[in-house]
Amino acid sequence: MSEIQITRIAADDEDALIGWNDLMRIAYTCERSAAWWRSPDTTVAQFARPRIDKEDIALIAHLNDEPVGGAEINLITDCTATVELGVLPPHRRRKIGTALAEAAAQFLVNGDRSSAIVQTETYCPAGVAFAQAHGMSIGNEEHRLLLDLPTYLDADANRYKDSGASTVVPVIREDPDFSVTSWIGACPEEVLESWAQLREQMDEDVPVGELTRTATHASTAAIRSHEERMEEQGWTLVSSMAHVGEVAVGYTEIMVSSHDPQIVIQEDTLVDRAYRGRGIGRALKVANLRQLPTVAATASAEWVQTYTATDNEPMLALNRDLGFFIADTMTALEKKDDHSRA
Repeated sequence: MSEIQITRIAADDEDALIGWNDLMRIAYTCERSAAWWRSPDTTVAQFARPRIDKEDIALIAHLNDEPVGGAEINLITDCTATVELGVLPPHRRRKIGTALAEAAAQFLVNGDRSSAIVQTETYCPAGVAFAQAHGMSIGNEEHRLLLDLPTYLDADANRYKDSGASTVVPVIREDPDFSVTSWIGACPEEVLESWAQLREQMDEDVPVGELTRTATHASTAAIRSHEERMEEQGWTLVSSMAHVGEVAVGYTEIMVSSHDPQIVIQEDTLVDRAYRGRGIGRALKVANLRQLPTVAATASAEWVQTYTATDNEPMLALNRDLGFFIADTMTALEKKDDHSRA
């Protein structure tokens, strides 16, 4: 009888990490359209220089000396743990996922960052059934949406040209009600405090369904540290912020990978509840998308990928109107140990 062997990959073993990352990519993205996955360079940088409050663990499973599956465990101080399991398609239904889940469980109860709550994400009914069989319950669902970026930019450039404007990449957009300021790279110092406050509000407002909310309110120092790590991992941050008078009321952010720019990542978009329904969200997204042609890496970009909760109809409607379509649906599940319910 074949024996499944599971080992942890050292954080400085670059070749093993690259092979593991490719295995996880195949396991997670097979039969899915234009699904983004972390680049090899980003993976090596992530494990080499993690956040000070975070431990990243990579496990790989071998069957008869052949790599057949893997797991990633992320342990963050005072937050829920996350686990992702992947098994290569030809080797599924051979108890490899179960062996990986059992190995991952050992890391969730040991160490300084052990967590009583674990979360995972999956994109298929079989993945949901597997997680439920291991005691997890569905907490949230989000649609993964894609935007054909070249088509969008061409259409937007024509609309902008027809309006009589001289450029398709405005730095500041103003109207009688609000203004949008955009930048590429690190947040300008003059709006850093406002940026931190909006990020804190996003932690509190983002729809998470029945999942345990673990808001991590970033300080300005933490934001600067995050920017440095993203730059080390090859990411360019593309950002826009909205103001009504002197009050910051919303923001949006896009991430472009220099290592693998085919899929651009639309991250958070937030508008303060008191200012919704005034077109601010649309203005933020449009202004930010118009910055992308100035980022050299996006010359080969084909898609913008974003996630929206399945019950967040206003944001789904806005994304549809911009040209996004649903590619698939992510299901997030959670498990709490008995002592976490006390």
